[in-house]
Amino acid sequence: MRGIAGLAMIASVIWGPWWLTWSFAIIFLFLFPSYYEIIIAGVAYDALYGLPLAQFHNFPYVFTVSSAFLFIIAFFLRKKLLVYN
Repeated sequence: MRGIAGLAMIASVIWGPWWLTWSFAIIFLFLFPSYYEIIIAGVAYDALYGLPLAQFHNFPYVFTVSSAFLFIIAFFLRKKLLVYN
């Protein structure tokens, strides 16, 4: 199942809109323990579409940092939720 989720994530990075990719990322973060593939997807997204934009102070790795931030939040939030205890 994790391999299929990884393929779905990469397919959404390549062919899907950004909101579908982030929806998959958030769902997979809570379905699988330690879903580190989200960081790989963030790097791939920035490699394909990352541009230094003015609203992000010309920082081109917005999706990589965002995916690492989501991974860290999910890691600590999973410890607090009753579903995972």
